[in-house]
Amino acid sequence: MKSVDQVLIIIAALIFTGFGVWFLIKPTALAGIGIEATGASARTDIRATYGGFELGVAAFLFWCASRGDWHHIGLVAATLFVAGFGVGRATGIFVEGGATAFMWSLLAVEVVYTAFAVWCLSRFSES
Repeated sequence: MKSVDQVLIIIAALIFTGFGVWFLIKPTALAGIGIEATGASARTDIRATYGGFELGVAAFLFWCASRGDWHHIGLVAATLFVAGFGVGRATGIFVEGGATAFMWSLLAVEVVYTAFAVWCLSRFSES
C-alpha cells in the first residue's frame, strides 16, 4: 500500500512528466499563453527548459517515490518545486495585474498541492 507521501510525489512526477513530454514534442504550445517561439533556437530552448528539465525533475521524483528511504526527500523536493512555480505565478499575476483563467487554475493547483504537502511534511517534525 502506498503512503500519502508517496502518492503526492507520484502526482507531482506525473504532472512534470505531462508538461515535459508536451513541450518536448510541441514547443509551440506556449503560444497559447502568449509565448511565441519564432525560431529554431527558441523552440530548442523551450524543449530543453520546459521539456527536458521537467522530465529530469519527474525522473528524480519517480526515483524518490520508488525508494522508501527517499520518500521524505522526494516530498520535500516536490513541495519546493511546485511551490516555486506557485510563487513565480503569483508574483507574475500580482505584477501584471491579473491573468487568464488558465493561469489562475494552475495557481490554485499549486497552492492546494503545496498546502497539503506542507501539512504532510509537518507530520515528520511532530514524530
